[in-house]
Amino acid sequence: MSFKVWFESWPLELQIACLLAPFVISLPGVAIGVYIACSRHFDTMLSAFPNSAWARQQDILGTTSLASRCYLVSSLSGALLFSQYLVRKGTLDADDVRNFPRSLRRLMALSSWLAVIGMAWLFLLVGLIKLSSDK
Repeated sequence: MSFKVWFESWPLELQIACLLAPFVISLPGVAIGVYIACSRHFDTMLSAFPNSAWARQQDILGTTSLASRCYLVSSLSGALLFSQYLVRKGTLDADDVRNFPRSLRRLMALSSWLAVIGMAWLFLLVGLIKLSSDK
């Protein structure tokens, strides 16, 4: 039995819930990122990386538009998730990572993980439906 046939045998409410769940999971993550970009946390985040090359993207992108601020927030959130690798690579300073505000780090990690989990769910679901479609 293919996934599509199995999925279509579910009650309609469950199908709709399964298709909406990735958006319900990832949109709060995006909203948290936009909140950080528009609040005082943004300046705190940038000032916490004085010695890191990764945070110097602000010099290239600027910090005036919402798009560039959101990009910087998501980029630095991802950098904090994989901070050990980036410290070894030399793009993040170990002292900057160690001294980063814990509450902001949790907020940025939550934002990143919600977006990643929601999009992974969406890609998996769409991929299973597409791969199991009858030709």
